[in-house]
Amino acid sequence: MNMDIAKEFIGVWSLVKWTAREADGRESHPFGEDAIGQILYDPNGNMMVELMKRERKLFASGNFLQGTTEEILSAYNGFFAYSGTYTIDTSAKAVTHHIQISHFPNWVGHDQIRYYTFSDGQLRLSTPVIGTTQHEFLWQRKQ
Repeated sequence: MNMDIAKEFIGVWSLVKWTAREADGRESHPFGEDAIGQILYDPNGNMMVELMKRERKLFASGNFLQGTTEEILSAYNGFFAYSGTYTIDTSAKAVTHHIQISHFPNWVGHDQIRYYTFSDGQLRLSTPVIGTTQHEFLWQRKQ
């Protein structure tokens, strides 16, 4: 791993913008234009990411284990998180997230590739095309 590039990743980053681009050029914001999130890369090769809709329906019971079906679906569909380790391929300008824990069970034990660029204290990560959609995440380093 190129240590100069690795140092650029290390830290906690706040989500600025999440954009989904369709093959026909249409853009959307899966969790709204005001989505919140953070991604963390540590110097030991660990990472985690959390994304959330800003406004989600509260559970009437106040107990996360006792939500109604509607409350649980709303909570699940407005939150995304995973963690694991990461490796960097400088020749491809890609960081690979090796997922060990995920709210989406299909990703556990699998890799997710993100293409990266750094500019003006920001990190831009983009996915390969998933189905017909490419996702782009713009992150600002937290101070």
